[in-house]
Amino acid sequence: MIRKYIDRSLFEHVSTYTNAYELWTKLESMIQKKTPRNKAHLVRRLVKLEYTDDQNMIEHLNTFKGIVNQLMKADMKIDDELQALLLLSSLPESWDTLVVTLSNSAPDGKLSLDNITDSLLNEESRRKERGSSSHSEANVVENRGRSENRSKGKREKSRGRFKSRSKGLTCFYCGKDGHKKPECRFLKRDQKNGTVHPD
Repeated sequence: MIRKYIDRSLFEHVSTYTNAYELWTKLESMIQKKTPRNKAHLVRRLVKLEYTDDQNMIEHLNTFKGIVNQLMKADMKIDDELQALLLLSSLPESWDTLVVTLSNSAPDGKLSLDNITDSLLNEESRRKERGSSSHSEANVVENRGRSENRSKGKREKSRGRFKSRSKGLTCFYCGKDGHKKPECRFLKRDQKNGTVHPD
C-alpha cells in the first residue's frame, strides 16, 4: 500500500523491501537524515515561523509541533519552556498584549507549552467572537463620527456668520474693529477695575 505513494526517485531505493516497518524506516532515514544541515534547516524554519491574523491557530500549532517533532527525531531536544517561548515569538504584534500577560503571569517565571497553547486557542476564539460584533461596533463609531462632524460643521457655520456680521463694526471704546462697545473686553476689564474712560 505504501509503495503506491512513493515518489519515483525514491522507489528504486526501497523496491526490495516487503515489510512495511522496514520500508518506512528506510524512507525515514533517507528523507529525515540527522545531518547538521537538516537540523539547521529545521531550526531556521522553527525560528522564522510566523502566525498571521487571518490564519487558523490550530493550523499554526500543528505546523509548529510538526517542526518540533522533526527536530526531536533528528536527536534535538527542545525543552518545554523554549518551545513555549518560540511559540509566543511566532505571534504578530497584534497579540503583544496577550504575550506580555502570559509572560508576566507565568508561575515561578517558567512558561509551559500546554498553558500557552490553551491560551492561544482561547484568545483566537475570543477574537473571532469579538470580530463578528466589531462590525456592528464599527458602524456605531462611524455613525457617531458623522454626527459629531455635522454638529461641528454647524458650529463653524454659525461662527462664520457672526464674523461676517461683525466685520464692518468698530468699537467706540477701544477703536478696534470687529465688535461694538457693549461687547468690548477692554471696557469690561476697565469697569471691573473701576477705571472706565468717560464717554
